[in-house]
Amino acid sequence: MTSRSGKGSAPGKSARNRRPAPARKNTPARRGAPGRAVRDGLAGRVAGPAGALFLAGLMVYLACTVVATALPDLEIALGSRGTPGTAEVLSCESLGRGRYDCDARFTFDDPARGPIVAGTVPDALAGEVFPAALTPEGDRVVPTGARGVWASVGLLALAPFCLSFIPAMLLFGFEARRGLRASVIGACAVSALSFVLCGAGLFLGS
Repeated sequence: MTSRSGKGSAPGKSARNRRPAPARKNTPARRGAPGRAVRDGLAGRVAGPAGALFLAGLMVYLACTVVATALPDLEIALGSRGTPGTAEVLSCESLGRGRYDCDARFTFDDPARGPIVAGTVPDALAGEVFPAALTPEGDRVVPTGARGVWASVGLLALAPFCLSFIPAMLLFGFEARRGLRASVIGACAVSALSFVLCGAGLFLGS
């Protein structure tokens, strides 16, 4: 006589209690290959620092160009370079797009040297007379005194503007969030001061 709770009834009981496996859902295949996604992610990470370094280098180059252009005129305006004298603007010819080519008669402070004609600043007016100095190259007359100093300072003020956003560019490019907000605020403050000095230089140096 076989008991109902014996081993013979186990397979039937387990078969009745076994739940059917859930049907697999037809999920759409992932778009794009996994390797391509990884490569795109790595390319994005590399492009960030590379782009930040490129922009920072460009800003440094522009700042150096501004300094190299304005610093010699500032030295002449302060009297440390050039030959002092007086300039009288003879004519100003328009070159288009707000540009002018002006010539001036330059009279040396040294009476032993005769006057010469040389180019001068483009914002001069015909008939205007102002203290000036002849550049060491001898081809241009630059205003001296307050007018020349302000004109050079207005141009030099663009250098801090070019350099002010470099920290923010580097922090953003290298995904460094700490200090990014402070660097942007500082860059905006320096830029505002640079524009004020630039405007004052253009107004007082003209």
